[in-house]
Amino acid sequence: MRLTTKPTEPILVSLAQEVVQLLSAGEIDKLAHRFGYAVKYDRDTATAIRDDLRWCLSNLGASSLSSTGSCSVPTVEHFKPNTNNLVAAISCIAYTNNGAELLISLIVTAVGDKYFVTLEDLYAPPAE
Repeated sequence: MRLTTKPTEPILVSLAQEVVQLLSAGEIDKLAHRFGYAVKYDRDTATAIRDDLRWCLSNLGASSLSSTGSCSVPTVEHFKPNTNNLVAAISCIAYTNNGAELLISLIVTAVGDKYFVTLEDLYAPPAE
């Protein structure tokens, strides 16, 4: 998604919380349209998010994210100026219906004075 203002920490925290809310509510099409997905590869964006979420939940032994859309306080890490146009990374933990933790990460990029936030990845450690 393109930001209309410079990305401040409160804005980025709010966007991470929005992603968790959309995932928890099952609004994957809206999430895909609004944020995109960095690791979609050759897949449709919404399909890629659904598939990756399903895989993560399976690894966690969960069937869904918490219906409350609860998550940890998102953390924001700012990057030094670089040639990759990376500005910041945002991460938070979303909780599943069985209390397990799903890592959600977003990335902020810049092209000139235009800023973009993209859902980067969903991660769940493999089951042991």
